[in-house]
Amino acid sequence: MLHAVHNDTIIWQSFKAGDRTSFEKIYQLYFKNLYEYGMRLLNNSDLVKDNIHDLFVKIWMNKSNLGEVTNVKSYLLVSLRGAIYNNNAKNKKPAISIEELDEGYYFKMDFSVENEFIRKDNFSDEKQKLLALMNSLSPRQKEVIYLKYFEELSYDEIASIMHISVKATYKLSARALDSLRQILNVSNVSLFILIALGRLPSLS
Repeated sequence: MLHAVHNDTIIWQSFKAGDRTSFEKIYQLYFKNLYEYGMRLLNNSDLVKDNIHDLFVKIWMNKSNLGEVTNVKSYLLVSLRGAIYNNNAKNKKPAISIEELDEGYYFKMDFSVENEFIRKDNFSDEKQKLLALMNSLSPRQKEVIYLKYFEELSYDEIASIMHISVKATYKLSARALDSLRQILNVSNVSLFILIALGRLPSLS
C-alpha cells in the first residue's frame, strides 16, 4: 500500500507539471474503478462515461491549480461523485444532495443475468447469495461496504467521498456487517472471508 501511495504521489506531481503521459496513465489506471463506482450511482453507462470524460477534461484544464494528492483513486472517486450529483442537479434530474445523510438515494450492488462474469462458471451460488444479501442493505450501507472492501479505501477516505463524518462511516459499516452476519448466521471472521471471496466483478 505504501508503494502504491508513493507511486500515486509521483505520477500526480508529474501530471500537475503538464506531463500528458502521466495524465493518460492516471486515466488508464483508474477508469475501471470510476466506471464501476459511477454505474452504482447512475446505472447508465453513457452518462457515467460522460461524467468521467468531463472530470478528466476538468482536472487537465485546472492541473496547475490542483493540490497535492497521495491517493489518486480516492481523489477521483470523490470528484466523480460530486460531478454526478452536480450534473444531475444542473439538468434538473431527481437527485439526492451529497450533504444529505438520509438513506433515500440509489446505490446498486446486484448484477444482471446478462453480465459476462455471471455467465462464467466461477460465479458460484455462494457469491450470488452474498451479492443478493448485500443488495438488501440500505443504499448508504452498500456504498460503505463497496468502498471499504471492494475499493479498499480507508474510513477517512470513505468519509471524504460520502461527505459524512468518520464516526458515521464506522457506524454505517458496523451496522451493515452486523446485518449480513445475522442473516448468514456466521461469525465476523467467516463474514470477512465471504466478502473477500465474493469480491464484485467488473461491470464493463
